[in-house]
Amino acid sequence: MPKKRPDSGSRLVQYRLMIVCEGARDKSESAYFKALIKDRRNPDNRIEVKVVDTRKNTGRELVREAKRLRETPRDEVWVVYDKDGYTLHPQTFDEAHASNVRIAFSSISFEYWIVLHFGYTTRPFADSAEVIHYLETTHGYRYGKGDPLTYAGTKAFIADAKLRASQCRDYQRQSNPPGTPVYEMNPWTDVDELVERIERLAQEA
Repeated sequence: MPKKRPDSGSRLVQYRLMIVCEGARDKSESAYFKALIKDRRNPDNRIEVKVVDTRKNTGRELVREAKRLRETPRDEVWVVYDKDGYTLHPQTFDEAHASNVRIAFSSISFEYWIVLHFGYTTRPFADSAEVIHYLETTHGYRYGKGDPLTYAGTKAFIADAKLRASQCRDYQRQSNPPGTPVYEMNPWTDVDELVERIERLAQEA
């Protein structure tokens, strides 16, 4: 009698990417990436991509939470956080680098990544409220923090946003002294690198 093949849903996860976002204070990043993952889900359940909910709100807390959550040395862990109202960036980035934790960072806030879906700017912003005001008045996009529909309302322009994020990084590197940390640049985002990583995993079967 032939052996019964294991059900595809029972296969063990062979590769895992976990995303840790700022928690109780702001659910914007968490809501965005949950919607992105759902939209770009990989049908091969041996690859798991998920957002891990947490109540941590500072960069260092998030990095330490990401380290704690890693189940195997192969697990890929990311922290998503921004500069708005936080100061211990050198310690956060050093600890992340030492622990092989990737950071998707925005300055001054995550909302700058949303701005780039609609247009390109390198003007600096004072805080997240100013970014949101710019987004709404310049581009006419109604934005709500933690809105689960933000991804759906912007995904048609995601390729443009990725290109503009790369252009912004090139601009900042050319405009600042060599070795300037990313958390001293404004604006800045490399959220597109995490988005691209999720998209690539979704294509692997």
